[in-house]
Amino acid sequence: MIKAAKTDQAWKQWGEVDPYFGVMTEEKFRAGNLNDQSRQEFFQSGQQMVDHVLEMCRGHVRPDFDPKTVLDYGCGVGRMAISFARGAESVTGIDVSEGMLTEATANTKQMGADNVRLLRIEGSTLPVQEKFDLVHCYIVLQHIPPQHGLGIFQQLIDSIAPGGIGAIQMTYSRSKFASHNGLPPSRWSLKSLWRSLWVESPLRRKFKSWLGLPGSPEMQMNPYHLNQVFFLLQRAGVTDLHVEFTNHGGHLGTFLVFSKSC
Repeated sequence: MIKAAKTDQAWKQWGEVDPYFGVMTEEKFRAGNLNDQSRQEFFQSGQQMVDHVLEMCRGHVRPDFDPKTVLDYGCGVGRMAISFARGAESVTGIDVSEGMLTEATANTKQMGADNVRLLRIEGSTLPVQEKFDLVHCYIVLQHIPPQHGLGIFQQLIDSIAPGGIGAIQMTYSRSKFASHNGLPPSRWSLKSLWRSLWVESPLRRKFKSWLGLPGSPEMQMNPYHLNQVFFLLQRAGVTDLHVEFTNHGGHLGTFLVFSKSC
């Protein structure tokens, strides 16, 4: 849980220093570069993604799917929650970062999305008890250590209403492990040892801070073991599953779309 607390703290920092870039790591979304045009592009990408999610739900699970209640876990600044709110009766957005939620609150007010409820999660327990027609989570779990994220994944499954749909994405490998069919090498190479001990080490960020060099909060990319993920889905009564592969800068993932039995 120490590692989980560490990554939670990092995302709280992202919300304070660079919330839009923390969601989409493109330079035009940096705090110093953000303008009306890039903000518009940011939220247009959210609408495009929401349209794609609903298209997957209707094309592979329920042709008549029209969710009235939506849970968006890891909502950030509201990029997708606001778009979901245009078609749903109510949307609940959850995030760990106060800074992200403060920005999301301002965005919902500016865009007239008064049917969005924003909640902050502390620790690993979801701050909601009700069930939702659609439970959505995209480019979020990859930033959470699996031993912590699998518990959240189970709670997200439990939050789906009977007959509802889950649309949840997570990473499972990296393209650089192609020579090992997606598995990391069993032995350390000098390159991987150097990367682990220095390039990806918190000591490097502290060293840069001591020198007065610019730095950013840590952004972990954690792969999940899909056998554990599929076990939780099947145990929850999921019988049909649509899988769409994702690739974010060589981090390979799966977008899982599924329904629970009534």
